[in-house]
Amino acid sequence: MPFTPVTTLDPERLKNAAQTLCDVFGIAALHPHQEKAGQNILKGISTLLDVPTGGGKTIAFWYALFCHWQPGNTDTDAQKIVLVVGPLVALLQSQAHTLNDKGIPAVAITGGSQAQIWSSS
Repeated sequence: MPFTPVTTLDPERLKNAAQTLCDVFGIAALHPHQEKAGQNILKGISTLLDVPTGGGKTIAFWYALFCHWQPGNTDTDAQKIVLVVGPLVALLQSQAHTLNDKGIPAVAITGGSQAQIWSSS
C-alpha cells in the first residue's frame, strides 16, 4: 500500500498521539520541534531535524506511528509501518528493543540481520 500523506490533521488524534507517547515513555510533554517534525512526516513533507544527541529525534519519528497506532488497537486502519533509516546499527537495535519491551512491534533490519530474517520465514 503506497504512502498517502494527509492533507489535514485531526487535532484529537494528534493530542492522543502526544499523550500516548508521553505515557509510554514516561515523559511530561513533547517538545514543539518533536510535534512539528512528526506532523510534517504525516503530511509527507521532507523534514530535517537537527537537534543534539538526546534532543528527542526518535520521539519525533514515533509521533507519526502513534497517530495511527495505539496500544491494543488491532483495527486494520491502524496497521501502519514507520521506517526509520539510520547509520548506527546499535542505536536502531536499541530502539527496536525499547519498543518491543513496551509492547510495540518493531524490528531493526541491518546488514547483519538479513540471514536471520530470511531464514526464519
